[in-house]
Amino acid sequence: MIMNYKAITLATILGIATPAIIDVTTTKPALAQTFDYPDGTFASKDWKVSVSYSNNVYYYYGENRRYRDSYISLSGAVTSGNNARQIYTWNNNGMKYRITWRPSDPNFVRLEVINPRGRVILNQILESVPEDPVSP
Repeated sequence: MIMNYKAITLATILGIATPAIIDVTTTKPALAQTFDYPDGTFASKDWKVSVSYSNNVYYYYGENRRYRDSYISLSGAVTSGNNARQIYTWNNNGMKYRITWRPSDPNFVRLEVINPRGRVILNQILESVPEDPVSP
């Protein structure tokens, strides 16, 4: 019985290289799966924003603390940035609501609201606040 060493060598190389080839050619997981998103409520004197993530969707609830009847609820943020500086942007008829968060400083987020012309109309740092206790 004669063995073809070239064929065996090629088969061995391909067998070892296949997982690396598959890793290079497959799409990397969505950014949402790699980020440590800012889960919770953040506020300033004037604004209160709650951010959460459930079933692969980011949610945003914003409230003007001076005018309690002025609030907005959004879902489906687009993520950008990197693991050190994460950006979450919700779009509502051209208005963009953007939260920027640094996991190294988890108690603060930057809230920006950008009008359809691209002008920043709100830019504030919000601090983490404890959640309201839920009554049983």
